[in-house]
Amino acid sequence: MTSITSLQAKSIQEFSSRLDKKSSLIDEGFTLVELLVVIIIVGILSAVALPQFFNQTKKATATEGTQQASAIAKQAAAYYLENGSIASGDAHTKCTAYAGDIKEDNTNFTYACSGDKAAFVVTATGIDTNDNTKGVVVTFTGNLTDGTFSKPSIKY
Repeated sequence: MTSITSLQAKSIQEFSSRLDKKSSLIDEGFTLVELLVVIIIVGILSAVALPQFFNQTKKATATEGTQQASAIAKQAAAYYLENGSIASGDAHTKCTAYAGDIKEDNTNFTYACSGDKAAFVVTATGIDTNDNTKGVVVTFTGNLTDGTFSKPSIKY
């Protein structure tokens, strides 16, 4: 019968412990396929979510134009009640008779007024230098004689 010496026993034990360490190292981490699947899923989610996010930011910035156009229309109604008529010329078309001088360096929209007392229109147009307001047009229509206003029309 062959007997195992203590040196051989230690060698076998060391060899088996090294194999166990190597196999445990192989089991750690992710495979390339798993990582690719995760990257593909993240890519698909990004492709769906980003356009929705950009659409929401356009809607949020359109709120500025809506609020300011609404304020100008209400100020025009007050102007009409005080003066009995609407302004004429540039004071009317640039809305300065109703809103005063609108600073253009800190706003994302330009404003224009048109129409008469029965169909008064304030148009807010997004400036081209801002990607969120580029192409956005808000139209606010009202009747200054009775102070009624329609829901704003927003085009993106």
